[in-house]
Amino acid sequence: MSKFSPMRFDVEKFDGRINFGLWQVQVKDVLIQSGLHKALRGKPTPVSSGDSSGTSKIDNEEWDDMDLRAASTIRLCLAKNVLANVHGLSTAKELWDKLEQLYQGKGISNRLYLKEQFHTLRMERGTKISDHLSILNNIVSE
Repeated sequence: MSKFSPMRFDVEKFDGRINFGLWQVQVKDVLIQSGLHKALRGKPTPVSSGDSSGTSKIDNEEWDDMDLRAASTIRLCLAKNVLANVHGLSTAKELWDKLEQLYQGKGISNRLYLKEQFHTLRMERGTKISDHLSILNNIVSE
């Protein structure tokens, strides 16, 4: 088995309606399991040849390959409507940062929307209490 063998994970595609924070945790875990998470930090700056730390730095070709695979993994976890918003971004860091900017929801309009969702939340007849609590927890976590 190679160092970066493909693994199968079931991550719901982010469509802009599900909880971005929870989706982000799952995708980051997939990247960690695949050995691609370092791409989220962006390309490291070159280290001078006088470095005596003994650490082996990743070369450009390896970095480019890892970054391509990380960006691909992120895009495969996006629904088409969200993918359209990040089309043209090529690095994993660019994608990650843009998705956070668009969907992290720290703005006032998102807070008002979440408050409205919370205040209008009603348990429908026939709904299991666990499903209702899941919806409530989702609002709270966002």
